[in-house]
Amino acid sequence: MPIDLCANIVVLNDIKSLGFGEKMQSSSKFVWKLCSVFVLFALTCGSISSKGQSAGPSNSQTFRVGLKSIVIPPPSAERSETGSDYRVLFEILAPNTNRLVAAFLLPEELKATVSGTSSLSRYSLVQVPRRAEFANVTPDVYKQIADSMAGQFGATFDGTLKDQMDELNRRLKSVNSDAPTVTMDKPLMLGKLFSKPDACSFGMIMPISANGKTKKMAAAISILRIQERVVFFYTYTEYTNEDSFKWARTTAEQWADAVLKANL
Repeated sequence: MPIDLCANIVVLNDIKSLGFGEKMQSSSKFVWKLCSVFVLFALTCGSISSKGQSAGPSNSQTFRVGLKSIVIPPPSAERSETGSDYRVLFEILAPNTNRLVAAFLLPEELKATVSGTSSLSRYSLVQVPRRAEFANVTPDVYKQIADSMAGQFGATFDGTLKDQMDELNRRLKSVNSDAPTVTMDKPLMLGKLFSKPDACSFGMIMPISANGKTKKMAAAISILRIQERVVFFYTYTEYTNEDSFKWARTTAEQWADAVLKANL
């Protein structure tokens, strides 16, 4: 689950047209930040609980991105958006450079999370990069972003693994001093899952360990261009067999298609 995701959208040296105004990070560091997406809820979800509240997902499907109102259907019938009252519980899962737009959970897992008693098995997040939230992204710039991401998902990450684990554990401890130390193994990068004019997606599987337990998490990480805005869509599931990743890939593509259609 994201705690330090996407310090920037691409590794282009400088995209002033997106309003970033600073140099992009290296490919390997960027993708290791992306890898830390899996960790927080997979093993330590109770650290962001808010006891005493009763969860109630929202049926609203319209969300603000910059000055735009975008429609985001649920990624699947069984998951609902948390609603603004409970979405704040998940804001720490986005890095300071991103803003959480929406979080989709299984209703029973949202209730358990609010009470601090459960981790999540399947969930989806939507985030927008703060520096690009008000920037118009042309089709040509979007293609540059997609091409850069494709290159990043073929990179090597040995040099930044320890730094990212250290940063991840600092963030966990800042939220809950009793949070267990988390370790991550190298992710299996699965490359591009699909590519369309305004949507592309990439996959990975990553083992993570804490409290003597190890899980594999699978993710489909999608980048969509919606109403001239770049928005990130993340689909996560615990990996148990090949069908787990097939579910993530299929769900991510169907979700992207539904979002783009809803915003025509």
